[in-house]
Amino acid sequence: MEATQTRIPTVNIRRTHLVGDGWEAINSMGPGLRRKIAIRFIDAQGRPEAGVDMGGPFKEFLETLCSEVFRPEYGLFRPSSSLLSFYPNPDCVLLPDWQEQMEFVGKILGKAMMEGHLVDVRFASFFLNLLLSRPPHFDDLMEVDMDLWKNLRFVKSYQGDVKDLGLTFAVSSNHFGKQQTIPLVSGGDEVEVTNENRVNYVMLMADYHLTRKIHPQTAAFRRGLFSVVSVDWMKLFTHQELKVLMSGSEDAFIDVDDLRKHSQIDPRGSFPSPTVLSWFWTSVKKLSEEQKRLLLKFVTACSSPPLLGFKHLNPPFTIRFVPLQESRSPSDRKSSSSSSSKRSIFSRIFGRNPAAGQLPTSATCFNMLKLPLYKSQKALSEKLIMAIEAKAGFDLQ
Repeated sequence: MEATQTRIPTVNIRRTHLVGDGWEAINSMGPGLRRKIAIRFIDAQGRPEAGVDMGGPFKEFLETLCSEVFRPEYGLFRPSSSLLSFYPNPDCVLLPDWQEQMEFVGKILGKAMMEGHLVDVRFASFFLNLLLSRPPHFDDLMEVDMDLWKNLRFVKSYQGDVKDLGLTFAVSSNHFGKQQTIPLVSGGDEVEVTNENRVNYVMLMADYHLTRKIHPQTAAFRRGLFSVVSVDWMKLFTHQELKVLMSGSEDAFIDVDDLRKHSQIDPRGSFPSPTVLSWFWTSVKKLSEEQKRLLLKFVTACSSPPLLGFKHLNPPFTIRFVPLQESRSPSDRKSSSSSSSKRSIFSRIFGRNPAAGQLPTSATCFNMLKLPLYKSQKALSEKLIMAIEAKAGFDLQ
């Protein structure tokens, strides 16, 4: 790590070792993480990539890191029953250095909040409440285990003698391949669940699965998070407000006029006519709300608008117009079996056929849409919708 002339620490991150380098650099900064930092990527050949971090490289670092550590296969987090949110994976204790990794993710999320970067990852409501030192609710169990939630509701409302169900104040758990019995109260495996104590049993079961089971993971995440942001400041918010601060509002209206007002044209691209630019914004206005969210995610990697409007989107929403590659004639499209095979591979990987027409691409680290200079509004609108609905083509250049 080094300091720039403006005394902003610069962190070198190898693209081939993004998580490891990020972990090492961020953890070594201590309280310095609360200050501005710049990211400089090192390519596969060990060469620093050109450019100054004006927000884009840090945003790309954040996006790439989140896409990696929140993968269920990575093992740190687990998707909720709805698959729409995440919470710590109780089994992540099997991972090497799991506490340090969980603490690191907490630091990164705290840094994102400080910098005003929204992440396209939503945490389960009960986990956000735990971060705020507030107890979860029984119905939060639906996010963890819908069947268990239904079973406990059945116990709570059972009309017969609950003793007939043969339950005790204990949980059976498979721990590292071994079956364990974990008491919910002292000597719980010997305490029967009855009509008189069943409400207490239901609440203790919910508390075990929502709180006790992930207590070490939550504690590690909190250490990282609160090393960057103030715990007192965080506690000013409800868990719903905290979710919006981290990931944006799921229901926020996307103001196209505000987006247009605070967008910019990349001067390094082709010069568009006012007509083409007008076609683009007219097409955007005609999109459904869901399609507008898809466009925002396609360009910025987050489907929610900035909390205080697009004036605060960093870097600004940028359009780079690129030349339209003319379609080849039918005779030109005759190809050998080799080129046909290449097109088939392309189609399988990217989900589209290169012969179908040139689609817009994006560079999410710069919040940039690369838009071909289409010759009609109809073509522009159709290709834009095809791109955002197929998530076609993140472009690195």
